[in-house]
Amino acid sequence: MILWENKNTRKKINLGATATVLLGIKKDNRTLSKIYVGDRKGQLHALQLPNFGKLWTITISNEPLRALCSDENECLMIADAKGQVWNVDEEQNSTLVFETNRSISSIRLDGKVIRIQSGWEQCLYNRNGEITHSKDASNSFGENQMLRRIRERKAFEAQRREAESQFRLLPFA
Repeated sequence: MILWENKNTRKKINLGATATVLLGIKKDNRTLSKIYVGDRKGQLHALQLPNFGKLWTITISNEPLRALCSDENECLMIADAKGQVWNVDEEQNSTLVFETNRSISSIRLDGKVIRIQSGWEQCLYNRNGEITHSKDASNSFGENQMLRRIRERKAFEAQRREAESQFRLLPFA
């Protein structure tokens, strides 16, 4: 169930399955005009705002939907739990674009490039599903953690030296 609440109204819509991903679309970059909701049954629901009515529901996949994104023309790209990437057009037709064989955390369109985050790995795909670049950030996390610990140790040593320099022995009179 999704609940929409503002100062004047409170409305709810029952989707029939647990929502797994949400995407809000702004009209003229000012006000929210639509919400797309993916659920665990692989369905995509379009909700119209401000009246909060259901526009349509379509089945995209047999897997839960994991990530949604849209470009400036409201072309929707959707990723499911199996790593499949789908496209939905204006007539609510869904087509399988490609499969990544990865568990997708997020998806984003940058012009003609599709940026997919899968855990620590970020991959760039073209619209045909060919991978153009891949970067595994897990190695840099380990390096960054080591550098962070070295900086922390240096800061602690500087604090210790400053505290020791403030400690003075006064001769006993």
